[in-house]
Amino acid sequence: MAALRARFVRDLIDAIERDGRSALVEATALRLGSRLSTPALLTRIRASGPMDNLDLLDAEELLLGLDAAAGDGSGTVLEAAATDVFARAVVSGGYAVPGDLAASVARLRSSLEHVFVDLPIGFDLNRRRDGFVLFVGVNGKPRTARLLRHMVVGAVRAAQRLAREGMTDEVRLQTENLGDRARIEVRLGVEPDRSAPAATGPRSRIKSGRRNSEPHLPTTKPTLEAVERIIRQVSVLPVADPRLRPEEIVVPSRRGIERPAESTPPISAPPRSDTLRSVSHPGIGPRDDEDEPSSSSG
Repeated sequence: MAALRARFVRDLIDAIERDGRSALVEATALRLGSRLSTPALLTRIRASGPMDNLDLLDAEELLLGLDAAAGDGSGTVLEAAATDVFARAVVSGGYAVPGDLAASVARLRSSLEHVFVDLPIGFDLNRRRDGFVLFVGVNGKPRTARLLRHMVVGAVRAAQRLAREGMTDEVRLQTENLGDRARIEVRLGVEPDRSAPAATGPRSRIKSGRRNSEPHLPTTKPTLEAVERIIRQVSVLPVADPRLRPEEIVVPSRRGIERPAESTPPISAPPRSDTLRSVSHPGIGPRDDEDEPSSSSG
């Protein structure tokens, strides 16, 4: 018959009662008395020896009921109690591997299997670059897999206290139940919070920097080069003072602006001389009256 070690259950209850919850534990056990197959279960647990066992259904009903009464039923109370229990097992058994949390958790597999009597549990650990993923479960028992998940989370946190992988103490766990199996993902190190809005302004742009792949943002303000190009293309002549004479007006020279060429007096055509006799060609030019032949010539 599947059972749970009574000494392990007693250690979990003692860890819950350390926070001043003794009255709460007594009231919860009394309220759950009608659901339990073993009468005076709490008294039997406290008087149990190292080799005594508890019925699996009674142990699950009591532990999950205490978690719901002392907390919100999400397993945080059981996980904190399991952390204290497995911390003593890590120290006494020498399970911690300095700098390797995954190896430390793998060594705790024998302690987890010892807690469950006549009930094989699945244990599959896969390493990753930033941590590892652990699958645990009990074939055909989803409620037991839920209880096992809380125990494994406590074991991971207990191993992390002594393993201290790398230079960080930050360990993030994400857990979920998949029927009669539980998935526990462990990530090491602190990750940036991408949900926070990015800072804006010139200071934040200078600190964060711009990647080469990011496009340039268009701007509506002219740059200094554009201003100089406009000055080179457009020349603005100063207004002449009417009190100055024309020869006293000086036009300043600018780079890229050509000064107008000085005006030269036009070359006048030579005067036409009336003394020059035009040479007439036959058939070309006007005819003079005195050149016409006289009609009286013979």
